[in-house]
Amino acid sequence: MADAAAPTAIANPYDGLTPEGEAAIAAFDRAFQPFDPDQSLLTGTPARSLSESMDALVVAMTHLDIDRVARRNGWWHRFTGADLEVRLELEVAAHRFDADMARLAQAAADGRRALNGMKGDIERLAAIAPAHEALAEQTIRFLRGANAQVPNVARLQRRAANLETVIASNRLASAQMAIATDCLSGLLDRYNDIEKRLFPVWRHHALAVAQSVGNADDSLEQIRTIRKRLATTGETSEKKAS
Repeated sequence: MADAAAPTAIANPYDGLTPEGEAAIAAFDRAFQPFDPDQSLLTGTPARSLSESMDALVVAMTHLDIDRVARRNGWWHRFTGADLEVRLELEVAAHRFDADMARLAQAAADGRRALNGMKGDIERLAAIAPAHEALAEQTIRFLRGANAQVPNVARLQRRAANLETVIASNRLASAQMAIATDCLSGLLDRYNDIEKRLFPVWRHHALAVAQSVGNADDSLEQIRTIRKRLATTGETSEKKAS
């Protein structure tokens, strides 16, 4: 059975060169691979925008006084038309929340794009890290014993120091993006709960109550249950974004 192939070593860019020569500077510059982050990640705060949009919808839906419908469901309120007033308010609110859901859907779409961008940056940072670390190690070894008073040596030392800063910065950026992707994934998961399960059911029962379709008492009870679930979802999304 053949042995597994050893990892390919990164070629030393300084073979045959001296630290004092201009060619060493050019060799470093050729070997250094710059990292260009996803520019779309430099603008906006997708996690906060998604959290705020979700919280605004949840607060509006949970604070809507559904029980007013139950309180105005007696014969006198039906006789005076008071029940129609609150049912109309409920129907208008249900349709207004459609617009809120559309804004939330846009925030979720922005969040997904940011999530994909961060995952891509994390992968590219991980791929480029070995080359940066190898170049830093090779440069430090190459400069060992060199005279720092020589201009080209000083220039190469400065490049080596800056490369160490780049490596540390990339490690920190990767760790921060890993935390951010976890947060954003959690928020998007909560959004899916609202969009696919809680909101459609809430809207169905709210319109059923507003239009007096079916058993209003059953629908009111379903709305109360969903309202509690929405409140829990809102609390969780706030913690995720903090």
